[in-house]
Amino acid sequence: MSLERVTITIPSETLAAAKEAAENEGLSVSAWLSKAAERAAKIQAGLSAAEEVLAEIGPPTPERQVWVDDFMDEVTRPAPPEDTASAHDVA
Repeated sequence: MSLERVTITIPSETLAAAKEAAENEGLSVSAWLSKAAERAAKIQAGLSAAEEVLAEIGPPTPERQVWVDDFMDEVTRPAPPEDTASAHDVA
């Protein structure tokens, strides 16, 4: 995977939140923002695919919509930080 350097402009409050989140996950701000952008791109691609399917088959029933909402809440929740300590433990 090649990396590219970019310059972005974001609100200072957003940067502060990103720095805090990155620190909590043990990542650099750059790595955290990269993960966040990748996650957002995957979500957008999924939403676009869902819109295409809905255009073909129509909207879900109310019961299925509840399931879809629950599923989307689950899959779009950020993953918990990895437990790096256990990855380095030697028995």
